[in-house]
Amino acid sequence: MGLRIPRFHPLSDNTPLFETQRALRGHNFYPGAPVLRSLAPRDPRGKPEASPCIVYHSPWGHLVVTEINPENLNGYGWTCRSSDPGGAEWGDLGYMGEFERRRGRPWEFWERDLFSDDANAAAAVARILQRYTQPVRRDTRQNPEHEHTPAPAAPTTRPASTPIARVPRASRGVMSRR
Repeated sequence: MGLRIPRFHPLSDNTPLFETQRALRGHNFYPGAPVLRSLAPRDPRGKPEASPCIVYHSPWGHLVVTEINPENLNGYGWTCRSSDPGGAEWGDLGYMGEFERRRGRPWEFWERDLFSDDANAAAAVARILQRYTQPVRRDTRQNPEHEHTPAPAAPTTRPASTPIARVPRASRGVMSRR
């Protein structure tokens, strides 16, 4: 095993970017240096329509981070709990390392959204909130053509013996906390 050189925030010579869940997550929690530089705090704070961002998600909710302070890694952005999307709000997120190392049951932790191509924070927030909107149901009683449309078939279920998903094994030397 080689010597690990800590990564540092690109705007600070003394703020290391520690990662405790890297092996489980499969990718870096913090984005690369160009993105971190674009998230440096600005005064005055930019509007969401003009702010670059990174998006994190977990079973608990979503984070849209628009600022990360290079001196103390405190973040600012939008939070949305999965259980209460109507209570989403903008504000200080605190030390980003707390999100990086937070972990509940095995495999429940914060991950950076590697596939989002949102142009700005407003687009990311709109995309996330769209997940929580209820689909619009058409009222078929007003259109007589649809009165005799058969109901959709019931969803098929798998036999109990068929696994739906498998939990990845922990790498050697890594113990899971319960």
